Amino acid sequence: MKLYTAAISPNCRKVEAVLHQLGLFDDVEVHRLNLLAGEHRTDEVKTANPNMKVPTLIVGDMNLWESNPTMIYLCDRAGAEEFCPSDPKSRFELLRWMFWEVRHYNKALSAILWETVAKAMMDLGAPDQNTIDREMEEFRRFAAVLNEQLASSDFILGDTLTVADFAVGAYSTLAMLPQSRIPLDEYPNVKAWYLRLENVPAWAATAPEAAAEAAE
Repeated sequence: MKLYTAAISPNCRKVEAVLHQLGLFDDVEVHRLNLLAGEHRTDEVKTANPNMKVPTLIVGDMNLWESNPTMIYLCDRAGAEEFCPSDPKSRFELLRWMFWEVRHYNKALSAILWETVAKAMMDLGAPDQNTIDREMEEFRRFAAVLNEQLASSDFILGDTLTVADFAVGAYSTLAMLPQSRIPLDEYPNVKAWYLRLENVPAWAATAPEAAAEAAE
């Protein structure tokens, strides 16, 4: 397997964490690209992924891109039934939360974090307060949903870690930075879950060495 990835991408972190969780990371040829230097905009990457985005995983004659389906593929390939259950009810729950994070929760988070964290690290000017205010309203709406889901369990689908936690938790490190302005204290169950996630060995193994390496 060959993985095109980047240290500054939360979506790449998700896939790398799954590889660690499944014990497959050492079997992967890792190409860690510098996105700020444009290393993903090459013919080699374009051949693997016409979007020239990471993560992109090559498995035999398959080119896998988009982090969430890539994670599910890896889990199914490894037979990781507990981490990524395949019975219809559980699989629907996994997919529901994974689509939800892309469309709602992490969409709002990423927009806020771009303004409050990434712009400063890349010297791209002042944050746009109008964007922050708009996306903060969205974040609060969906963080409340997640907070309620975590009210009686340690992880999203219950008391067992699943791939849904890696998907929804993609921005955990950045969201806990003070400069992020993310009001996690208003959502104690989410904050506690982030802290639990940070202590999962496979997730901790992919923790950015510095905040700048986690911004996308």
